[in-house]
Amino acid sequence: MMRRRLSAACLQADPKRWLAGGSALSFSRLVVLTISGAMLLAPAAYPVNAQAAIFSDDEARKAILDLRIRFEELRNQVQDLGKQIQALNTELKETQQVVQKKADGQGQLGVQSDMERLRQELARARGQIEELVNELTTTQKRQRDLDQMVDKRIAEVKTKVGEVDNRLTAFEPIVVNVDGMEIRVDPAEKRLFDAAIESFRAGEFKQSAAQLRSMMDRFPDSAYMPSLVFWFGSANYAQREFKGAITSFTAFLKTYAEHPRAADARLNLGLAQADAGERAAARKTLQNVVDRHPESNAAVVAKERLSKLK
Repeated sequence: MMRRRLSAACLQADPKRWLAGGSALSFSRLVVLTISGAMLLAPAAYPVNAQAAIFSDDEARKAILDLRIRFEELRNQVQDLGKQIQALNTELKETQQVVQKKADGQGQLGVQSDMERLRQELARARGQIEELVNELTTTQKRQRDLDQMVDKRIAEVKTKVGEVDNRLTAFEPIVVNVDGMEIRVDPAEKRLFDAAIESFRAGEFKQSAAQLRSMMDRFPDSAYMPSLVFWFGSANYAQREFKGAITSFTAFLKTYAEHPRAADARLNLGLAQADAGERAAARKTLQNVVDRHPESNAAVVAKERLSKLK
């Protein structure tokens, strides 16, 4: 069995060299090896690509199927020719034995004629075998090329799918930490909020206020809303728009009384009231900061400001 596999492998590597010349007996053996080689090559050289089975390119799938059918036809032809050559080889041997037994020249001449006919038939069979092996080789190459083409197309589809996934990911909500709380927001919201805060920190309060106002209008249900209202009020206060700041901080405390920024919002409200000349309201608000948030930094600032309002 190992010897047959080795011979079949040699035939696949260089079929023409194995088909060149040799006695009738060795050629018959070659045919058997050719058939064995073809049968060994069939499952290995012509697999149906698993990925091609799911690929939607009907033209490529049909071409692969046609190649497999053609391969089976060629293999059957090789087997049939092998049987014919074995029969011819047997007949040639029998004729040679008859020649050895013939004593007269006339009988031997007739037998020699039969032998020549058999040699010609063997030569024709040898040529047909060579043509079939060449076609098998060509079919194998076409199969490999088609497999590579299908694999390439599958890779392209996978790349496009990956790009689509990345685009979809860009729109999926993400988790961010704001004021010590985790919230889920759209990536677009995060970019806009970060830009507004960056403007505030750069001292561009008017621009920051415009960005924050735009976000509140565009995303009325945003999880950023408490922070948007707080920073919008802070941007107004920084521009000395005290009325606008008072409105924002009052709305914040009414809606988000338990928010982590509540102490700072009360402090800023009291400061805005004081700067707006609402001294009584300011004292009440600042005292509320001290009473409700005694351990906070806001309470320290509130106490200091209260001492100046008396």
